[in-house]
Amino acid sequence: MMKNICLPFLQFSPFRIPLLKWGAIVLFVAMLGACTATREQEIEGDVNEFRSWVNTQTNKLEERTEEDWKRTKEDFKRRTEELDRKQESFSEKLKADYQQIKADFKARERERDKLAVDQAQLTKWERDLLGQYANGTSLSADNVEEAYKNFMSNVRARHKTWDQQDWNMAASVLDELNQRKEAFDELPDETEVRIKALQMEFVALKESETANE
Repeated sequence: MMKNICLPFLQFSPFRIPLLKWGAIVLFVAMLGACTATREQEIEGDVNEFRSWVNTQTNKLEERTEEDWKRTKEDFKRRTEELDRKQESFSEKLKADYQQIKADFKARERERDKLAVDQAQLTKWERDLLGQYANGTSLSADNVEEAYKNFMSNVRARHKTWDQQDWNMAASVLDELNQRKEAFDELPDETEVRIKALQMEFVALKESETANE
C-alpha cells in the first residue's frame, strides 16, 4: 500500500531529480571508497611482498656468491625505485614500515660486505700459513699431516709479531684445516696422534702468547 502511495509521489514530485542526483552521488562516493580501499590493499601488498623478498635474499648471507649478491643488490635498487614512486600513496604507518625494510636490507648488506672482507683475509692467511695446501682440492689423506706440519712451521716462524687479531686469523686457518681433515675417514692412528700433537702445540702457543694481552 505504501509503495503505491510513494510511487506517484516520486514520479511527479519536484524532489525527484534532486533525489536521483543524491543517489548518484552516494553511489559514486561508495564506488570511490571501494576503489581507494582496493588501491590501499594493492600498495600494502606490494610492501609486504618486498618485505618477504628482503627476508629471503638476506638469509644465509655466508652462502651467497659475489655474482649472486651483485644481482640481489641490482634487484633491490630496481624494486625500491618502483616503490619510492608510490610513496605519496602510502599511509604514515606504511611509509615507516617501508623505510624500516630498506634499513634492514642495508644493515644486512653491510654484514655481507664484512663477510667478503673477512673471507679475503682468511684466504690470504691460508696462503701464508698453509702454502701449497691452501687450496682444499690439493689436500689428501696422504698429505694432510704435511699440511699441519707446514702450518705449525709457519706459525712458529711468524707468531712473535702477532696481536690478538692475528692469532684469531691463524686459529681460523686451523679450523678450516680441521674441517677439511674430517673428509678423510680413516687415517692411520700414528698420523692422528701426530696431528693431535700439532693441534695442541698451536693451542698452547696461542694461550701463552695472548695471556698477557
